[in-house]
Amino acid sequence: MKKDITHRIAYYTRKIAERGSHHPAKKLPAKYTFRQERLMAYKKRMFELIENKHPALFKKYMG
Repeated sequence: MKKDITHRIAYYTRKIAERGSHHPAKKLPAKYTFRQERLMAYKKRMFELIENKHPALFKKYMG
C-alpha cells in the first residue's frame, strides 16, 4: 500500500514527538540507538516526494 503524503507527515510528526517526550538527562531506550538517522532519512525522502508531487507548495513553504 502506498502511503499518502499526509500519512507520512503524521507518522514523522508522531515519531518526533515520541522522541522529544523523553527527559534529556535520562538515557534513551535501546530502540532509539539509530532512530535519529532513520528519521532524518525518512524526512529527506518525504521532502523529495512533496517536491515531486506538489512543486508549487514545496517552493512556497520551503523556499
